[in-house]
Amino acid sequence: MSFKNKLLRVTLICYLLIVVVFATIRMLSAFGILSFLNNFVGDLVLNIIIQVGLLFLVSIFLFSGLIKSKPKNVFKYYGFKKISFKQVIVTILIGIVVYILNVLITTFFNAFLSALGYQFSSGGGSMTSYPFWLLIVNIIITAVLPGICEEVAHRGLLLKGLLPLGAKKAIIYSALLFGLLHLNIEQFFYATMIGLLVGYVSLRCESIIPAMIIHFMNNAISVFMGFSSFHGLGLEKGFFILQSWLLNSPILGLAFMILLIITLFYLLIYLLKKLFKYSTFSRMNKMQRAMVEHYEREKYLQEVKNITNGINIEISDQMLQNMFIQNFDSIYQVLSRQIGWESDIENKCRNDEKDFIFDNITKIILFTAFAIVGVLTLFTFIWGIL
Repeated sequence: MSFKNKLLRVTLICYLLIVVVFATIRMLSAFGILSFLNNFVGDLVLNIIIQVGLLFLVSIFLFSGLIKSKPKNVFKYYGFKKISFKQVIVTILIGIVVYILNVLITTFFNAFLSALGYQFSSGGGSMTSYPFWLLIVNIIITAVLPGICEEVAHRGLLLKGLLPLGAKKAIIYSALLFGLLHLNIEQFFYATMIGLLVGYVSLRCESIIPAMIIHFMNNAISVFMGFSSFHGLGLEKGFFILQSWLLNSPILGLAFMILLIITLFYLLIYLLKKLFKYSTFSRMNKMQRAMVEHYEREKYLQEVKNITNGINIEISDQMLQNMFIQNFDSIYQVLSRQIGWESDIENKCRNDEKDFIFDNITKIILFTAFAIVGVLTLFTFIWGIL
């Protein structure tokens, strides 16, 4: 078996375990078996177990053990790589745009579900108070932990592990499974759309950090809008006005929404280009510095070697440049690992001489994961109609 085959199979085994455990917990909750956890502390503990214990720890440590690689290498393989301050700012803006687009596009999707007779959930009852400390807790549970743990499981473990199938399939499959793992038809569409975006961003930036920031911003703004609505801060009124306009003047409201969505899409594309530009410049600057340092070090070592051997030959820049040109690929690969661009796992994949074959056992594991979350998501739609 090639290393790529082993990598894909181990990835899907880990993810299938996540799917089975998560689906079991959700079903036990749906049938009231976990009713003793239906309180604030219980929900808090269960969320931490799912996010940290299941999505994060399984993705890091179980995968690390099965692939026989240190957790440090797994973090690097998943894309835990620093990004520049400019990238952080642009990514935050992308997260804001994604949230607005998410609300607008979800409105159309929900209208489609309503037309099919689907009844939306009530949201679990009304709150009697919403103090500031609870806002912080909700942001941690709903935005911080998912932004880290869900991204590790889907843009780390799953996306990177599916790459032997090709980048397009890896992005699409990981996004679909991300959407379906919510086990809720109401969340499936927008979660899949966000999954496609952050998957593409992760591969283009070669870092999982932008995906985490976008995911965090989308969820955090949603939580804060709920806080704003409860306390009447007015930040959510724009969406209510737009919704009212759409109901009272369907044609005019629909035209405005379409125009707004198109404008936001162009803004999103502009911001993505900026993000990729800054990412490329950052990578070029890091490699340039590493090349210069390597060049100066090689020149110094060669001069010391000549002096030690009693050779009176001056090392010229032209001689070193010729050496760099002849050995550029190997030097680039070494420096890539040194500055954290390439993990040992990726290096093994690149140097794997055996042919990759998407074998039947691995296909069954993948299709089983799809079947479990797909069927349960479909049932939420059926229950919503009935």
